[in-house]
Amino acid sequence: MVNASKNTCRLTTRASRIVRVFLLIAILSRGTWGMGQSSGDDLFSKRVTIPSQRTTVYKALNQLADSIGFQFAYDSRLVDNDRRIRPQAQNVELRRALHHILGDSLFLFTVYDNHILIHRKKETIEELETQQPVPLSYTMLRGRVLDSQTLKPISYVTVGIPEMGLGSITNQEGFFQLKIPLKQDPRTISLMHLGYKTRKFPVELLAAEPIDIFLEADVISIQEVIIRNVDPKQLLRDAFARIPDNYSAKPVYLTSFYREGVVKNDKYQNYSEAIFKIYKSSYTRPNETDQVKQLKSRKTQNLEPADTLSIKLRGGINSSLTLDLVKHPPFYLEEEFLQYYNFTRNDIITIGDRVAYAIGFNLKEGVTEPLMEGVLYIDIDNLAILGADFKVSPQNIGRATDQYVYKRNRRFRLRPVSISYSVRYKSYDGVHHLSHVRGDLKFRYRYRRSLFNNSFHLFFELVNTQIETDNVVRFDRRELEPMHNVFLDNSWVYDQVFWNDLNIIPPEKSVFDALNDINAKIEEVRYQ
Repeated sequence: MVNASKNTCRLTTRASRIVRVFLLIAILSRGTWGMGQSSGDDLFSKRVTIPSQRTTVYKALNQLADSIGFQFAYDSRLVDNDRRIRPQAQNVELRRALHHILGDSLFLFTVYDNHILIHRKKETIEELETQQPVPLSYTMLRGRVLDSQTLKPISYVTVGIPEMGLGSITNQEGFFQLKIPLKQDPRTISLMHLGYKTRKFPVELLAAEPIDIFLEADVISIQEVIIRNVDPKQLLRDAFARIPDNYSAKPVYLTSFYREGVVKNDKYQNYSEAIFKIYKSSYTRPNETDQVKQLKSRKTQNLEPADTLSIKLRGGINSSLTLDLVKHPPFYLEEEFLQYYNFTRNDIITIGDRVAYAIGFNLKEGVTEPLMEGVLYIDIDNLAILGADFKVSPQNIGRATDQYVYKRNRRFRLRPVSISYSVRYKSYDGVHHLSHVRGDLKFRYRYRRSLFNNSFHLFFELVNTQIETDNVVRFDRRELEPMHNVFLDNSWVYDQVFWNDLNIIPPEKSVFDALNDINAKIEEVRYQ
């Protein structure tokens, strides 16, 4: 067993102060549309051939795309990817082949650069005039991101325009939306995710229709990189020594979207979200604190009369900023605690257009404290820490209850099932900034005399959607958000004009299903 007398006490104390999210147990009785260029009869008059064999619509479109050198873009709510077909397209015009594959001659096709958008006819002018007016201050880009092999949604994909400092991420169902100010005129939007090839699309394509985007896994050839025989521990030391070179030496403003929620037995109890402006202090001044100013917030609750137990997240925004492991190195990366961990170089992976080492860390045998383990991603070339995924060690998670439960009730037994976190950074103007933080805490509880368990899933998420580097000064103390408050307990009024102009993460469909039970959309909720 690892000798843990003096150091373990210090380790436990440090662990109790790092990355902690408390639980309070309480007993409670379309934007502006971009116009695509003309498709041209020459392309759709081109004669093509598809092998006559049983396949799916998705695979047939991919075969056709390979033969003509264009990519197809569409919304799978219109096109059934899984429908089985036997194409009868031998030396026929492209338009006819497409209608045959899609099984519908009413689809329209528009060309945007090297993409062909498959869509339906727009509404008539009379129908459009009856719709509610849409603000014209931005262009809305919407879509869904899927794995090209499994066709399953990919969550937490970074979607943005790096040169403008604008971005967002996909939700757990793979959906995203990104609002671009009309005064700015970017040409392409980028989609990046760990282990996938980066894809770029014309902005006008996504402005025309919401589409599905399929990402391909990025398999790295050994010939593409120089594999160094690195010592994982030394690599970590070198990465932290390079922080002044790789991260912002000046403070910046981050416009951030924050949300948190509590799900009981797959049904939302609480859901809150807010827009913050964050004064992010220099990474070269670790003792200077960050500041948070709340701009707007909204929330809802869906507690049924039968609910006798509810759980609230406490200190979510503070926990999000504390999870910035470059600014606040966690205890397991400090020299005196490295002895408790095994470090390994797990793999070579891609994050966006960067190649990175995946450095794994797990507890040595004999360590019984509920400490973190996971993977850190370090850029091969400049040793920048690009992100991390980590969790409380499963074998010791039972010992973590006291660190995460703020207040108990003797009528219930509560135990953690999994506690995990994810952190990502992105590059802007040649240096890295905090980009995305996510925490997921899953618990099970039961009445002391009951044999049946219930589940709680608590989450918090922070996404930095815009970076500002000019005229950055600290906020007045009167403007600051109390970061340790129970977020849901604040009182807010919904401001539709304000929220319409800001980038947010689309809530999962289940959020709205829960809210329908109380006959209210989240945009209409007023909670005092």
